[in-house]
Amino acid sequence: MTHRSPRHGWVHPLVIVLYTLLTGAMTWPLATQLTTAIPGDSFDGWQNYWNLWWIKVALVERIQNPFFTDLLYAPTGVGLYFHTLNPFNGVVTLPVQLGVGLMLAYNSVVWISWVLGGYGAFLLTLWVLRRPGTSPMLRYSASFLAGAIFTFSPFHMAHLLGHMQVMSLQWMPFYVLYLLRGIQKTRANQPWLHEGILAGIFLTLVGLCDWYFVLYLFLFTALVLFWQLIADIRTRGLLQLKVLYPAITAGSVFLLLLSPILIPMISEALRFSFMERPASDLYILSVTLADFVIPNRLHTLFRPESFTWLGNQIAPVSERTVAIGYVAIVLTVVAALRDRRRSGLWLTAAVLFILIALGPSFELHTIDWDDVPQAPPTFGWTPYEVLNEIIPFMRISRSVSRFAVVVQMSLAVAAAIGLTALLRKRSPRIQVTVAVLALAAVLAEYWVAPYPISPPDTPEYYTQIAMDTSTSAVLNLPMNYDRPGYLLYQTVHQKPLSVAYISRDDPRTFTERTPVLQHFRHLGADILDVDPAQLGATVFSDLDVDWVILDRYKMPGGLERSYTSELAASIFSGVTPVYEDDRITVYRTQLPPVPQAYPLLGPTGWGPLASDEEGNYRQLVEGTVLLTLRHVPLGAVLQIDYRSKDEVVFRAVTQTSSNSQITTLPAAPDGSVFNIPLDSLRALPGTEATERVEMQLVFESIEPSSTQIRSIQIR
Repeated sequence: MTHRSPRHGWVHPLVIVLYTLLTGAMTWPLATQLTTAIPGDSFDGWQNYWNLWWIKVALVERIQNPFFTDLLYAPTGVGLYFHTLNPFNGVVTLPVQLGVGLMLAYNSVVWISWVLGGYGAFLLTLWVLRRPGTSPMLRYSASFLAGAIFTFSPFHMAHLLGHMQVMSLQWMPFYVLYLLRGIQKTRANQPWLHEGILAGIFLTLVGLCDWYFVLYLFLFTALVLFWQLIADIRTRGLLQLKVLYPAITAGSVFLLLLSPILIPMISEALRFSFMERPASDLYILSVTLADFVIPNRLHTLFRPESFTWLGNQIAPVSERTVAIGYVAIVLTVVAALRDRRRSGLWLTAAVLFILIALGPSFELHTIDWDDVPQAPPTFGWTPYEVLNEIIPFMRISRSVSRFAVVVQMSLAVAAAIGLTALLRKRSPRIQVTVAVLALAAVLAEYWVAPYPISPPDTPEYYTQIAMDTSTSAVLNLPMNYDRPGYLLYQTVHQKPLSVAYISRDDPRTFTERTPVLQHFRHLGADILDVDPAQLGATVFSDLDVDWVILDRYKMPGGLERSYTSELAASIFSGVTPVYEDDRITVYRTQLPPVPQAYPLLGPTGWGPLASDEEGNYRQLVEGTVLLTLRHVPLGAVLQIDYRSKDEVVFRAVTQTSSNSQITTLPAAPDGSVFNIPLDSLRALPGTEATERVEMQLVFESIEPSSTQIRSIQIR
């Protein structure tokens, strides 16, 4: 990848071996349990474990597009374009998964990410340090230190807790290396196309691991280009637009190779907003200046007390562990004082990305719940707010703290520059000694072993489900929030899941729209007024659920356990579980004697469940929303309790024709209950003359934000 002197051809293999050994040491005891456990806290890791499994199922067993699955949120399935699928890892570890197993495939990603991350930063820094008069040994030593600062950083080690897409940062320094080489060659009037194409290929690999990193590299590229254009104006007195060519080439290669993924993503983002997280996340998942300068929160000597240190107090520890390290900081200061020419770009990048990582509100010391606004940030002067206004789709990226990865990469290079500036005129013995001591000090600062590891906790009964010939779905309880462990279990039983965990909740799935599922989700009623105990069998039948499994280990107590257990017992009253032990209870569903009528919210347009002193409600967030009525009997009446400042047009549309009947709900700012006899709708031309029918109804509101639906009932 870079020119290697014949005299030093041994250096690169040695560097890779050393990073491999250090990865084993820093993640210890993972090396002793490669086929029995994964690193982390047994949460998001199982989601990424499932990702690898699904890539195998999609590409090898089904030969289909992996960005849609019918195994989650059955029976509709769900798109995975905004899920952290990181397909690169799934593809590159396919031979391991097929030959040895899924557990080793997951753990092989760790070595790929850490070793290549260190080696990429090593190569980048080696190129930056090219300069006559600098001894090869000093360049190698400083570059190896930079690789260690980057790949063993607290940021990287923190995301080993389960964020495979974030820990796969290895291609970032390769992209930066070939971008800078291409720009340097254009300025020297040398052929640059090779570097531009390679930069595009590495940017593509970045995108196949984590879209966040693509955004960061676009911003870094803009800074580099601005830096070079200004430098040319200052030194040569002219604007050399040819420095843009490598970046344009890289971007074109990236867009060409990833267009099959990017086009549907952009289409989805233009039509829907579910991939945008609540505004509060932008504050919760940002960092403070203190988070960069405190010691490593995950350090073996300090945890868990270090989790409460100054800085962000409310984000998960993986998101607020961004400490740079004092060795890196000291060497960066040396670089700033002794070699401003070479360190200027890297210091500027570090400062810029620190400011962005602070998020929409500059909190320098601490963030707690009192600092978290619920409304979205308005346009302001912080860099993050500015970028949010000018970059399309940036609000999709919720974890603001992850901008720190560019800080770590930039300061790793700057620290190496500082080390060479400090030792350039010293004897080789002193150079090697100081470099080794600096490396030892960095590793001591970053030390996190023994690192937490998580063996799978899959109940044995799931192996019995795997042998069952039924192709129906499993409903795991509790489901009041998403649990990645259910994805782990699916890799064993391989049946569809009615409810699952993906990175961005898709409102088009049934979880938030269907009674009974809503009750389990919210531990209480939604706006659909039904008796969940009486309706359970009908809903399970409609959703093709075969197994309902209660896991007491996942609901230790409180309302979560009491409500879930009591509702499940009511639904299966008189039914004997097919399996029960001290952890799980398993029911097989049964067809209802007579399907019960119930309303079903449409896939879009309904606001989240909210409540006030009067009770629950959902606000309309779009002008047109859908309501489906299932199993409607003769003589049924639809009752709607609503609040609206304006009239609401209500249309009933038959399934088999374009015929419709329009009803107008009068304005009712203080509330009204409106009753609509459904037999008149059944008589519309095109309606099937059966005992129980399905109807689609449409609400249309000129000002949807002024309309609240309090209750919907079929009686």
